[in-house]
Amino acid sequence: MRPGLLLISVSLLALAPAMAGAESFLIPFVAHNARGQDETFWSSEIYLTNLSVQPVQVSLLDFLPGVLERSRPCDRPTATTRVVPPLSSVVWTASGLATDLGCADRVIGSLVLSADGPIHVVSRTVNHPAETNLSRGGLLTGPGQEVEAIAVEQLPGPGEYLLPSLIWHRNTCGPREFDTYLGFANPGDVPVVAVLDIPPTAADGGVFVDDLEVDLPHAIRVPARSWLQVHLEPKDDPTVRCLGPASFVAAVTTDGPIAIYGSVVSRGSTDPRTVLPVPLD
Repeated sequence: MRPGLLLISVSLLALAPAMAGAESFLIPFVAHNARGQDETFWSSEIYLTNLSVQPVQVSLLDFLPGVLERSRPCDRPTATTRVVPPLSSVVWTASGLATDLGCADRVIGSLVLSADGPIHVVSRTVNHPAETNLSRGGLLTGPGQEVEAIAVEQLPGPGEYLLPSLIWHRNTCGPREFDTYLGFANPGDVPVVAVLDIPPTAADGGVFVDDLEVDLPHAIRVPARSWLQVHLEPKDDPTVRCLGPASFVAAVTTDGPIAIYGSVVSRGSTDPRTVLPVPLD
């Protein structure tokens, strides 16, 4: 998902304090009214499932930007928590999430949650028409991309990781059928550098990162407590014409704990696929 928005710096929100003994979870990507293609938007809802026989309280600890746009402050700020009854599920709706982020009009980034009991957390980011009324508080409908939350203590540490089965489309002779993005979420207090590399068999001729041709390996700096996403695109080969989509792999080497994901979007169906990193020995 490639937002056509200006990235802005935001101050940290006055979110709920951490609960004693609670476990923290990172949702690598969330959005609210993030602009897509063909006048559509992307918005997220979060599914919380309590795995215990006691109620579990889930709190919103931090938002890692990304983008946060607000046209007005909330009239009545609400507690940024959800209580999930025993052995049941609760949906943190798109409208509720926007309210809990300070009545946000547009959001792109990552979330850190805290839970005082065993919980399973999944986000679903849905492609929806521009005229969808998200303020009604209902569930989203449309093509979507699910991403499971990661315990912050289990984030991939320094090392080398492979993102398999990515897809891009060189020399299309028509509309591009697939787009691939790499995303990074850094909840820590120090920057992390992620070094991107692609095998020469796939990257022969050149690679663009966010429309800029780069030399490989290419270092991407992810600031502390932030999120970013880049678009990968191969340079066209002037010696051939009308190629089809092709799969490739990308290697990412990091110098600190960070969430990494790939997103492969089928442009025909606007249907995204999540690609998770595999550690390399």
